[in-house]
Amino acid sequence: MDLSKLTTSDKLILGGGIAYLIFMFLPWYGYDYGVGSYNASGWDYFLGGVLPLILIVIMALHVAITRFSADTKLPDLPLPWSQVHLIAGAAAAGIVLLRLIIGSDNVGSVDTGVDLDRKFGLFLALIAAIAVAAGGFLKSKDGDDAPATGGDTGSAPF
Repeated sequence: MDLSKLTTSDKLILGGGIAYLIFMFLPWYGYDYGVGSYNASGWDYFLGGVLPLILIVIMALHVAITRFSADTKLPDLPLPWSQVHLIAGAAAAGIVLLRLIIGSDNVGSVDTGVDLDRKFGLFLALIAAIAVAAGGFLKSKDGDDAPATGGDTGSAPF
C-alpha cells in the first residue's frame, strides 16, 4: 500500500475516520453515584453516534477506492464527489456537536429525567469528526474531480 498517493485531505479523512471508530467504544455519557455507575458509548446513540460513523465510512471508502484501486468504477452522482465529502463531513461533525450540546438522560432505553455526565469519549469523537470535516473541506477545495453528471456546458434552447 503506497501511502504517498494520499493527499492531506485523504489523510485527514482516513485518520479521523479510524479515530472516530475507536472513540465509538469509549464512554460518551455516564454517571457515578457511589452505589453504581453507568456508561454509554457511541454505539448507544444511533442518530448521534452511528449515523455520523456511516457518513465517515462512506467518505473513507471513497478515498480508499479512488486512491488504491484506480480501475474501480464508482457510480455517478448528481454532485461531484468533492462536494459529497464536504457535505458528509460537515453533517457528521454537526451531528456529533449536537449530541454534545443536547446531552442525554437515557440509561439504556429508560428515561431517567437526570442529565448524564458527558464523558471524554464524546469530546474525542467530536475532535475526530471535525478532522474528517476538515478533510472534506480540503477535498472540496482541491476540486480533483469533475462533476459526475458531465454534460454540455453550453446553453440549451427553451
